[in-house]
Amino acid sequence: MLQFSDNPYRYFPPKPNRLIAWLGEQWNGRCHLPGTRHLISKVEVENAGPLLDVHSQHGARVLLLPNHSTHSDPQIMVETCRQIGLWSFFMAAYDVFERDAKVAWVMQRMGAFSVDRDGSDRQSLKEAVRSVIDGRYALTIFPEGNVYFMNDRVTPFLDGPAYIAMKAQQELKESGRIFAVPVSIKVSHVTDARPSLREILTEMAAALEVEIDPAGDIVANVHRVGIAMVRRNLTMRGFLPPNPNYDDLPALLRASTELIIGKLEHKIGIEPKAGAELMDRIRVARREIHKVRTSTAREIDHAVAATWADEAILAFRILSYAGNYLSEKPSLDRVGETIEKMREDLYSRDFPPYTERIARVRLGEPIDVSEQLAAAAKPREAMAGLTEDFEKGVQAGLDELNATNPHPGAELF
Repeated sequence: MLQFSDNPYRYFPPKPNRLIAWLGEQWNGRCHLPGTRHLISKVEVENAGPLLDVHSQHGARVLLLPNHSTHSDPQIMVETCRQIGLWSFFMAAYDVFERDAKVAWVMQRMGAFSVDRDGSDRQSLKEAVRSVIDGRYALTIFPEGNVYFMNDRVTPFLDGPAYIAMKAQQELKESGRIFAVPVSIKVSHVTDARPSLREILTEMAAALEVEIDPAGDIVANVHRVGIAMVRRNLTMRGFLPPNPNYDDLPALLRASTELIIGKLEHKIGIEPKAGAELMDRIRVARREIHKVRTSTAREIDHAVAATWADEAILAFRILSYAGNYLSEKPSLDRVGETIEKMREDLYSRDFPPYTERIARVRLGEPIDVSEQLAAAAKPREAMAGLTEDFEKGVQAGLDELNATNPHPGAELF
């Protein structure tokens, strides 16, 4: 579920304990992933050789950069590292640690540490750079920054991982090399989940009071329910664009987001940069809202900032839908992802998986950060180039996994 947290930030450092980490890895692979929380029956890892080669070289440090399209991705990465014999630290959103003290305790012993995605978290960045330079462990970061439920297509990567890789390489200088490894995770249905998905969509349609044909075209039905969701949310909040075109879903989503974020910027007092992308504008607004809601000196503004936060998450959720993602290729996997995302956004909570799935993980070719730094005229150019290479590497792996997907999830709905 796309969500933000504005709880007062508290840093959770890693407290690695090899015994607890080993026990956690065993439990994760044998019990947690196959259990009802994830229903991942198997994790298959491909092309681990290049990563293991650079990791075994003296002075080689490794960042693992996977896509993030399901709630099971961290557990899949833990199992991936277990299978290839690599222990990795994880950078995770701080609200994950605050949900359950026992889970947080285990996560820290397995090498996870928190990051404030909406603030300038120097402690977390310092720990990330330190752990990479140390070289005893890999470091796993999800560059998309959130779960987007689009397993066939990556969303634009944040530049934080590239910054961490560059900073570590600059501090190492000639004494070692940093390698960034794009990791492509593809989760696919191994059973025919069509009846379950039609049932879930019918329940959502009833909740929204919209009529669909339960046995009709799935894309048309998803479109109707999606339009009803957008219309309901925008009407209730007074953000419905004038003369909305419900037949052009991508245009409606962008127009709605533009209207919401424009009003939000005006209320907060933000002047958007010329040509700034909508997602970047939302992130800038989020940082300002976060500052207000976590500041004790601005307690009198907390109530109105809560309203701003609601509007920001609405804009974020609407923009996170790629209007042509499902119609482009209505496979069982894409239909499942879209309905799962819609249900979470409709009810503002996550749900257990509805069917068994399998995870295939392809490790991409390691990217030598020192070569990028040497080739770029300026550090900012190197950071942009690295981020682009990371994103392209993950997408290339996903394309390859999809081209060879033998499971029912690859079939058209």
